[in-house]
Amino acid sequence: MIVTINPEEPEEWLIGQVANVLRKGGVVVTPTDTVYGLTCCIDRPEAIQRVYALKKMDPKKPLAILVRDMATVGRYARGVSTPAFRVMRRVLPGPYTFIFEASPEVPKIMLRKRRTIGIRMPDHPVARMLLAGLDEPLLSTSIRNPDDDFVNDPLEIDAAYGNRIDVVIDCGPLLPIPSTVVDLSSGQPVLVREGKGDVDALEMFE
Repeated sequence: MIVTINPEEPEEWLIGQVANVLRKGGVVVTPTDTVYGLTCCIDRPEAIQRVYALKKMDPKKPLAILVRDMATVGRYARGVSTPAFRVMRRVLPGPYTFIFEASPEVPKIMLRKRRTIGIRMPDHPVARMLLAGLDEPLLSTSIRNPDDDFVNDPLEIDAAYGNRIDVVIDCGPLLPIPSTVVDLSSGQPVLVREGKGDVDALEMFE
């Protein structure tokens, strides 16, 4: 089912409907400030399994955690240093993924043979309103076609997945640039991928 939402002024009642689907264990295609993602609530194991199955993902590969604020980062990430906290507070919300050691709050299904998680705070009005309405994080993974290219037209996504997905939020096509990924799990910043987020803004790699 496609739900069209204004990306600049999201309709609160539509956000509420989508939030209810997620609370009931649904899987929703959600826009972010980078790409569209398959999302589900972090505390719904069956929905998490559905996301892995839909993407045909190796269970060892992680999903990103989408959070609404820095307090939530501290709940799911372990070892967030004061310098890292300051950098994140400066650039988030924004197109960055920060990797940390996972706290005990992270579902074990996401930690098969790994102890780290990626955290995102997307700067997209729909994603931010949805996270605020849920008051809990979402798990997310990007959507790609068989050629491994990002799929960012919601109509194309709906055609590909059909009723295997509960809701596709349509905010129009997105420019498919992934997030910049920085690994902070060892205490020292490691640039994993340079994407949409400006690396210079991090002031970590001088």
